[in-house]
Amino acid sequence: MIEQPTRRAVLRTAARASVLLGAGAALAVTGSPPARAAQLGWRWCARCSGLWYSANGTRGSCPAGDLFDGGHHSTGSGDYVIKTIEDGGQGQTGWRWCGTCQGLWYGGGPSLGHCPGRGSSGHWPFGPFPVISSYYVLEDIGNRDGPGGQEQWRWCVKCGGLFFDGNSPGASGRCPKDNAHHSVTGGSYVLRQTP
Repeated sequence: MIEQPTRRAVLRTAARASVLLGAGAALAVTGSPPARAAQLGWRWCARCSGLWYSANGTRGSCPAGDLFDGGHHSTGSGDYVIKTIEDGGQGQTGWRWCGTCQGLWYGGGPSLGHCPGRGSSGHWPFGPFPVISSYYVLEDIGNRDGPGGQEQWRWCVKCGGLFFDGNSPGASGRCPKDNAHHSVTGGSYVLRQTP
């Protein structure tokens, strides 16, 4: 036989729960770090000069390759923060993450670019199910949220990827389309790093 709780027991339990919930909410408000308005974990590849997402446990596919697994290298890179459309702010929309090469590429046009892992089939904005790339926003020189940030990031017209063009003259990384340097097109994008 199941005993029914008394009204007094129910009220006592409800009062205890509300005290615990209130204390838990206060701890959550005061003990939690503030939310970041962007995605961390983006790195510059020391071999191809492209930007890639490093927090997936893979180094993706790098057009410069290497002897071990062909992935990107983050030696010398800072940790870059990239905004999504939901974060708001100034900049150009339409940028996507490629689940194959882990790179950032412009997906706002009809071309899928040229991926080092998929070749002329282009970049792939999907990871393991159910992962789908967000739409990212990149600030540029004339359309930015404020001062600061690292300039000289550019879009490659051949592969569609984002790469850093601020090292020595003529050293603009390696494009997966033809194994040559990336083609500098358009203005300069601005990326921000974590402190």
